[in-house]
Amino acid sequence: MAILGAVAASLTVRLLLFPLTLRLARSTQAHQQALQKLQPELTRIRERFQKQPERIAAESQKLFEKHNVSPLPIGGCLGAVAQMPIFLAVYSAVRGVVAAGGKFLWIKNIAKPDVWLTVIVAGITALSVAISTNPATSSSEGKQLLLVLPVIMTVIVLSKVSAGLGLYWGVSASVSLAQSYLVRQTAQRESR
Repeated sequence: MAILGAVAASLTVRLLLFPLTLRLARSTQAHQQALQKLQPELTRIRERFQKQPERIAAESQKLFEKHNVSPLPIGGCLGAVAQMPIFLAVYSAVRGVVAAGGKFLWIKNIAKPDVWLTVIVAGITALSVAISTNPATSSSEGKQLLLVLPVIMTVIVLSKVSAGLGLYWGVSASVSLAQSYLVRQTAQRESR
């Protein structure tokens, strides 16, 4: 039953960090919208100075400065990095609990990988990526790649780690899915 405590702790941490996650998501979305508005001008710059990469970079930088837009969402990156120690600490705690083994639901031994849990978590990951991907800014090839790579990574990693860590990953991915859905709904309401 220690695994339930570890899962509950990871869920609690994700929920406590939700206000920060929502704020970071809004910041990232505002940044994407600002870049989207500049896209026609950036395209014109690339077409005009095709054979002059230094000039493209200089003109693009002038455009970013003129509109007070950073080419990279530094605030969102720093916020995500700031959360990492917390998630690593929870992950480490769950890993310690899982080492003892034990049965949980259909999983005979949470200290060993479980195929069905891997499939379920890969599906949750695919849904989470599909919901969080901005359809207006992604090409169909890019969207497919963004969807497939996390699913492949999830399958590879979870096929090698304990089911307890897979359970932690699944809970975390489920909360991330719910958060992505809430962020998207909030963004749609605010854009109306």
